[in-house]
Amino acid sequence: MLVMRVCQVCDQVLGEMELDDLTSERPDSIINIIGNVAYALCPDCMNELEVGEYRRLN
Repeated sequence: MLVMRVCQVCDQVLGEMELDDLTSERPDSIINIIGNVAYALCPDCMNELEVGEYRRLN
């Protein structure tokens, strides 16, 4: 199932991802899924909020 990735700070559309990707070896703890939308942080908001490199989605 495809879900749309959207930045939870600026609402920028980040693309689509397979729901199966979320159950991979290293789950990403910053993704919040509501319905068929996966809220995450875009690289610009991560830099502004000073989130570490290991948390990047792209």
